[in-house]
Amino acid sequence: MKDKNTIEYVSGSQQGSEKRFDFYGTYFLDDTGDATVGYLAGADYRMGRESKDEFGERIAPDVADPYVIPSTLTFYAKDVGKPVKYIRPDFAIDLFKTDVLNYRTIPKDKFWRFQWYYEVGVGADPIGDSETITQKHRALVYGIWDYIKNSGEYDAENYDLEYVACIPGKRESRRLMGDYILKERDIVAQTDFDDTVGHGGWSIDLHAIEGFFSKELVNKHFYLKGIYQIPYRTGYSRNVDNLFMAGRCMSATHVAFGSTRVMATLSTLGQALGAAAYLCKKYDVMPRDVSQHHVKELQQLLLKHDQYIVGCKNEDEDDKARNAKIKTSSIKQCRLLEIADGMIPEDNIAMLIPVKARVEDVSLSVKAFKDTCLRYTVYVPSKKENYYPETKITEGQIDISASDDYRWIKLPVNQDVGGKIIFLEIEANRDIELGISDEKLPGVVCMRKNENRAQTLCDIETLEKKDFMWHNLNAQLCFDIFPTQGVYEPENINNGYARPYGLPNLWLSDGKVDGEYVSINFDNVKNIHEIVLYFDSDFNQRLGYEPKDFDVMPTVIKDYDVYYKEGEAYNKLVEVRNNYQRVNRIEFDPIETDEVKIVFRATNGSLNAGLFEARVY
Repeated sequence: MKDKNTIEYVSGSQQGSEKRFDFYGTYFLDDTGDATVGYLAGADYRMGRESKDEFGERIAPDVADPYVIPSTLTFYAKDVGKPVKYIRPDFAIDLFKTDVLNYRTIPKDKFWRFQWYYEVGVGADPIGDSETITQKHRALVYGIWDYIKNSGEYDAENYDLEYVACIPGKRESRRLMGDYILKERDIVAQTDFDDTVGHGGWSIDLHAIEGFFSKELVNKHFYLKGIYQIPYRTGYSRNVDNLFMAGRCMSATHVAFGSTRVMATLSTLGQALGAAAYLCKKYDVMPRDVSQHHVKELQQLLLKHDQYIVGCKNEDEDDKARNAKIKTSSIKQCRLLEIADGMIPEDNIAMLIPVKARVEDVSLSVKAFKDTCLRYTVYVPSKKENYYPETKITEGQIDISASDDYRWIKLPVNQDVGGKIIFLEIEANRDIELGISDEKLPGVVCMRKNENRAQTLCDIETLEKKDFMWHNLNAQLCFDIFPTQGVYEPENINNGYARPYGLPNLWLSDGKVDGEYVSINFDNVKNIHEIVLYFDSDFNQRLGYEPKDFDVMPTVIKDYDVYYKEGEAYNKLVEVRNNYQRVNRIEFDPIETDEVKIVFRATNGSLNAGLFEARVY
């Protein structure tokens, strides 16, 4: 340490070569997981669970304790094509002699791999007792495999262990404290921060402290109403001046950590802190100074590099496209009129529709098997970043007479809800069939309402088991809306938002790709040297851990050409083929022009060309 508040260097060993290295620097970032750098530097930290009273957290225990979310040791097995005998080693737990499987399951369909809830570690120091915890994990894994192989309950005769991890996947240990500590209420109430630099959306997911051997529920998922913001102040130490902290050791309570700990969320903070370190060097300041004097520049820098910051618009004064006039070859309307199939709504069905202005009515394509009544309710979310049915704005019922053919049925809405989505819920009715389109629209999502039978899925307001869950329908209802909503207009390309926020915020072509174009027209000749394009990467798509039947998002533009205008002629600037990335940066020698035109040739499978934002420098 240079002094008690400043790190001078970090020293570490390389195990394979037995070499030791001293890393000198002006700024340091702790992403060790266990907050090792911060701990050795004397940074303030916490480990364990805070009490309810300390931060007013409903989900926290009544009394603080040192417990953390347990870890998991991963393993995989494979079918080797012949019988394999397995004898339980002496160190392994004999599950036949325990009652653990009265409270936990080893799934029949995925016995060949670990499950996240194969957890141990309660009461042990996740750092100081790490070797003991690892031995307990091995005892559990080889005991589980013994039960799989020798209980007769699994089709595992030809399976053999292929891989068992050397060390457990650790979920929680030390958490370093920053100028702000993210808390339960920040996540639940979706607190707006002036210094927001990242976001999260995972439920508050807290596991049973006793892990696999607990008689309690394996975990509780407290489902949120929408995404929440992560402030920059959670990413640097409050008492070590030149220390950033990312990953699991960010500044949060145990309860808030139950949501922030997942990789997709932590990656947003990691990107933000890398950008903040750049600004520290640029201005020769410490991390706290960025919070106090340069946070707007930090946010704009992150937006340029495709970080999503809730509610923040592109205000980059160097971006010449911001004040340009955008022209396009065509514009997709927000409606689906062509019926490809039908669906009987055996459960309640919901449709999320982006709305730019007042809505008089929504029309659905309906066929009735007998005289019946269609009942519906319309909700809106409380925030533009939410897609949850929070506030009911209208409801109604429409009498429908029997018919062999589909008819368009108008559902009155008569509400001003511009700039948000409406959440249209259709009551289950086995006497009708709804028309289904084979086309998809960005921002239009259909879902099915199912009874929730899982005790682990909880409501964030009541903290009790949720009564129902909404699941993706993987289909689009045919619909029309009046007045017509100009959702996919050209001005979206420079409206400041490169991702959905209230509205989808992208331009979409009308039914074809090859030859469709976007033209960026400046008010006078500009000297330019860089173009940045943000393509449609399908934010309707729910990304999970299950494999997809495609390896590139179909909506991403694959082939396109860029032209610039010189006099009355258009000169080709660049030709791009086989692109699969959402963000394309095109750098070139400076040119002077008053118009840039992007001509699309192909997507990676979508029927329409989509573009969220174009920047020109």
